[in-house]
Amino acid sequence: MTVLERVSGSLAVGGVPLDRAFASLRRLEPHAHGGYVYDLERLEGRARRFRAAFAPLSALSAFALKANSLPAILECLRRSGMGGEAGSLGELELAGAAGFGPDERILNGNGRTLEEAEWVAGHGVHSVNADHVDELDLLQRAAARAGRTVRVALRVNPGIVTSGHRYVATGREDAKFGVAPDEALAAWSARARWPGLQVDGVHIHVGSQLLDARPLEQAVDTALSLADESQRRGAPLSLVNLGGGFGIDYSGSGSEFPLEDYAGSLARRVEGRRGPALQWVFEPGRWVAAPVGLLLCEVLWIKHRGGLRFVVLAAGMNDLLRPALYHARHRIVPVRPRPGPEEPATVVGPVCESADVFAEGVPLPPLEPGDLVALLDTGAYGATMASNYNGRGRLAELVVDR
Repeated sequence: MTVLERVSGSLAVGGVPLDRAFASLRRLEPHAHGGYVYDLERLEGRARRFRAAFAPLSALSAFALKANSLPAILECLRRSGMGGEAGSLGELELAGAAGFGPDERILNGNGRTLEEAEWVAGHGVHSVNADHVDELDLLQRAAARAGRTVRVALRVNPGIVTSGHRYVATGREDAKFGVAPDEALAAWSARARWPGLQVDGVHIHVGSQLLDARPLEQAVDTALSLADESQRRGAPLSLVNLGGGFGIDYSGSGSEFPLEDYAGSLARRVEGRRGPALQWVFEPGRWVAAPVGLLLCEVLWIKHRGGLRFVVLAAGMNDLLRPALYHARHRIVPVRPRPGPEEPATVVGPVCESADVFAEGVPLPPLEPGDLVALLDTGAYGATMASNYNGRGRLAELVVDR
């Protein structure tokens, strides 16, 4: 969760008061009413903590660019020793521009295009997570034309049910991602069909925003069982990519995914495992970036109707989609709280949609038009999911670099 700090009475990020940051933004964009603010020092700290947790496995930790693709964010993570996981041609280009090398880039996605296949064959990646077996033919043709071997992990749908919103459950049997275990085993056994590919990996990603480690432990069970069975069939695997899904504390209650416990348990489990050594990959996004960012915006109006208090913000669902799409809730904090008792408020945006609601019945102190508020833990899946709906411009993104 976002760590709250105050400087001279103002909510601050990295020691910089947010009202001062907003005033600086206004000097550059006189009509700005809000923006995202990220703390690079905290970002680096979380990246290093994640890598340290999985250091006994010598794992590659590849940040999911879909969570936050701001160049300053990506460059900071690269300097912190992380790789980059892309889900499209555009994200591959962003990863390359941020300086991630061929052995640090991973390509995901369930709708592989010719252009993506040619990019990875021409520029090089650590590995491609293939979503279905027919994709291997496309990758083989691209690899043959480029004269480069492309490493591939097959994404397996393990049929693991996770808690939370169904839109972020990716390992269920009815999810669109991955192949059946038997299909993957057959492809690994027949991998000589694709001489330009190194088909020696399994990829499993069961869902997002997980606070309970059990679904990820089930994913480990599935991956290791598949590796054992594939070896028995004469096609040993050497790469296990367990994706991401590590949840954060949006509520402020202190309930975060038990990262170190999970990583330590996994390391102990594989320490004495027989068979070929396995290379490990993880693809964190939210866990690394969400707590280091917030959405700063102005209050436009306060409206009272039938006993309800509506706080209308300058930011809307086009700027932060998660509440409308997933019914997600972010803590909302005044930058400079006014004196007075907290009272329930419905916090909404200005977009012409009834779904443009950030919170209902949330206790907030008195607010007036022109006040600044911060929506916390928006460093992931905030700006990257934004749109120009209602003809609204994109918000600026600011970084605090100490």
